[in-house]
Amino acid sequence: MDYRATRYALFAIPFFVMCQPLQASTWQICRMELQITDVLKLPYPKLQAQVVKVSQASTTAECPEKGATITFVPETADYQSTLPRRQWPKKGQLMHINYRYLDGTCKGDGHPHECRIEHYPIAGT
Repeated sequence: MDYRATRYALFAIPFFVMCQPLQASTWQICRMELQITDVLKLPYPKLQAQVVKVSQASTTAECPEKGATITFVPETADYQSTLPRRQWPKKGQLMHINYRYLDGTCKGDGHPHECRIEHYPIAGT
């Protein structure tokens, strides 16, 4: 008898039982035209805007409804950094963004919980 195969099976089976399958997610995207209603300063600088137009770029995306008010910090078109404040639109101006989000499980504090990673990049021209 080959005991190596038996030892390997006894070693590997617990990993298959304990490990959950990994699931990849995709970014959900909403294209929005926003009218800036205010520049908020507390607790940190961010924009408040009303949704003027919205369209789903992803069929399963949960987009804010037309007329909804959102607050956000605008990001560069490549969504790698925050847009410098001197480039933020002023109150009353229109702005186009490609809102992106990814739903998943966050584990930062040691207790896994559902969370949503959100990005508000300006729309590239």
